[in-house]
Amino acid sequence: MLKPILALLLSGSAVAAQDAETLSRHALDLVNEARQEQELGSLTLGDDLEEAAQAHATDMLERDYYAHVSPEGDDVADRYAEAGGSEWELVAENIARCIGCDVPADIQRVDAFQKGWMNSPGHRANILAEGLERFGFATASDDRTVYAVQTFAGPGTSRGEEPGRSVNAQAAAELALQRINAAREENGLKPLQLDRDLQQAAAELIPEDLQGFGLDDLDNLGDALPEDALQGWRRIQTMGSTCGGCGTEPVEGDVRAILGDWLAGDSPYRQQILQEGLTDAGMILRANGQGRKVALLLLGEAF
Repeated sequence: MLKPILALLLSGSAVAAQDAETLSRHALDLVNEARQEQELGSLTLGDDLEEAAQAHATDMLERDYYAHVSPEGDDVADRYAEAGGSEWELVAENIARCIGCDVPADIQRVDAFQKGWMNSPGHRANILAEGLERFGFATASDDRTVYAVQTFAGPGTSRGEEPGRSVNAQAAAELALQRINAAREENGLKPLQLDRDLQQAAAELIPEDLQGFGLDDLDNLGDALPEDALQGWRRIQTMGSTCGGCGTEPVEGDVRAILGDWLAGDSPYRQQILQEGLTDAGMILRANGQGRKVALLLLGEAF
């Protein structure tokens, strides 16, 4: 008699798992229908996002709270990273709760949650955000309450209001220099020139794949410049910037946004850029294709 009981329990688990998968795929279909109506790209299910959604739905149910932030202060980005997701992607989350509903959740309940989210400006904005690629969905319920969570992730988009064309390393450096020299001219300072050695040094200091790289990990500038090139400078200064959820490739809007930050009135970098005596510059802008971008600017005063 033991074997039939075990078989029945296993069968029940398989049905429950299938039900969860069916709800997730239905939730995804509803989201993609809404996105297609706005001519936005469709999303695909992501295991890490499913895990993050389930963790939050279950946690809210078990600990009786209803919020995007847990009692310990963890948010959707923390849960996504815990599930193996990238810390540099654009991540968003929608939550819903129904008290006194039929449990567990079914297709009709998912439809109702989706309708509520689409009628709420903030939740609708998450569903229809640009720069998303993947989706997760999960529910958790007791005998009278259903919690539901949608999670979203993707590389995001450029920070610039007008992203403009994609740019290679040289074009990005030239556009940056135009902005720098315009600011220097406004302050009665001499313009800078792009220097080949500084350009090369900047490119060598920032790895192409950006995997595990942080600006605090920058190698010694002396290792990136040939010894004879180092002798030609009275001083060289560096400044860097990193951005997450900022799109897949460098574009003109990235350069404008970065220089806007560096030249803002309260930026500590503004005075570095507007120093007297500077003669040359070099800049590199890298993207990892998954939302992260890193910029490095070298400013030099030649002998």
